[in-house]
Amino acid sequence: MINKRIILKKWILSVLAWMLIVYFYCFLTIFALKPFFLHSPVTEYFYSGYVHLEVFLTGLIFGTLFELVNYFSDYSGFRRRSFGFIILTKSILYFFSLVICFTAVFVIFYYFEILSLEHFAFFKEKMLRFRFLAPIVAYFSFFVFLMNFIIVINKKFGPGVLIDLLRGKYYHPREEQLILLFIDLKGSTTIAESMGHEKYSQFLRECVHELTPVLIKNEANVYQYVGDEIVLHWKIEDGLERLKCLDTFFEFRRRLDERKNHFQNKYGVYPEFKAGMDTGEVTITEIGDIKREIAFHGDVLNTASRLEKECNKYGKWLLVTENLIDKVVATNGYKFEFLDDIHLRGKHKSVKFFAVSHP
Repeated sequence: MINKRIILKKWILSVLAWMLIVYFYCFLTIFALKPFFLHSPVTEYFYSGYVHLEVFLTGLIFGTLFELVNYFSDYSGFRRRSFGFIILTKSILYFFSLVICFTAVFVIFYYFEILSLEHFAFFKEKMLRFRFLAPIVAYFSFFVFLMNFIIVINKKFGPGVLIDLLRGKYYHPREEQLILLFIDLKGSTTIAESMGHEKYSQFLRECVHELTPVLIKNEANVYQYVGDEIVLHWKIEDGLERLKCLDTFFEFRRRLDERKNHFQNKYGVYPEFKAGMDTGEVTITEIGDIKREIAFHGDVLNTASRLEKECNKYGKWLLVTENLIDKVVATNGYKFEFLDDIHLRGKHKSVKFFAVSHP
């Protein structure tokens, strides 16, 4: 299931954003010019205050339709299509959403007799003129493009990272307490050799598609996709909330189990992933000039990566450190089995690690 809190938050932000966009349009085209209008149904409408109701309804309806289009493109099989196809289809859906929105507002005003018949006749005549509709469509199209551009950039960097880059949060290195989860495909070298690079890339892409809804539900942040390895992170309090950091891995495995026949029939192999997890202090900073990104440094990354590689040795799917287990308050059905100590290069102190299982 998709995290309902995230969906609600995105819907509220979308509605508020479109209300502000419509208000801005009113400011540009109405409030700045109304002193120059002759007395007409237009000026009467502006001074009546109903324009604020129109803004509210337009923002509510179009903001809702805007999120529905994005939800459809993000959480359905539609997201597996080519980028160009997605852009074209979404543009058509946005246009119809705009038509539905304006029609709905007009019907609501007419049904509840908010305006007189004289007003409706006047506005109906104006709305049928191209020179009246063209600026509105152009204005909304620009902001649809702008908001989708921000959404795409936000997906590129990860939720919230774009804002952090703009305000220079990590321009100077800073330390944060994080949970790091390294997920890697088991037997990747053998699978890649048997499939060939092109088919193997498609295979990995499908696996990541299955992971995406799990990441959204459990509010996981993607640090890197490196080959067949995926590196996720949470702030400690967020990852431990309802043990979302553990749920992410096991829910991912369950989704792959549900599509086992599909992978077997299409690729001749079933994907199995192993993982390592640790928590602690991570230094975060911006790095690079030609291509800028957020970089993580610290022993936590080394430990989590090392544990992920130890899974094969111990025949386990997920290994975590004692650091993480010490912070777990309620196990939520998870079982932890002590396995061994791990000695890290350059460190005198060993780290105890455990295998995680879930019924």
